[in-house]
Amino acid sequence: MRTTIALLILMVIPLILFYIEYRLAKQGSKLAIILPTIVLCFAVIMPIVAITSIVMFVINFAVKYLEKEKKDKISEIDKMNIQDL
Repeated sequence: MRTTIALLILMVIPLILFYIEYRLAKQGSKLAIILPTIVLCFAVIMPIVAITSIVMFVINFAVKYLEKEKKDKISEIDKMNIQDL
């Protein structure tokens, strides 16, 4: 019974952290880079936490990349609209 609860907690906590990381990265918060760094520091104690930290860094950079692509596309559309005038 305790093993089941422990495994459930080990699955739920990273999912919560991934969601928080995604929301912070979407908002452009400075905590979006600080949170995975803090989690990486805990990897010294529990090596499995390193995987969680790496995934959080990937989420952060993916969201930033997608936001940049979206802004570039919008700026291209704005340039085309100005040229049409």
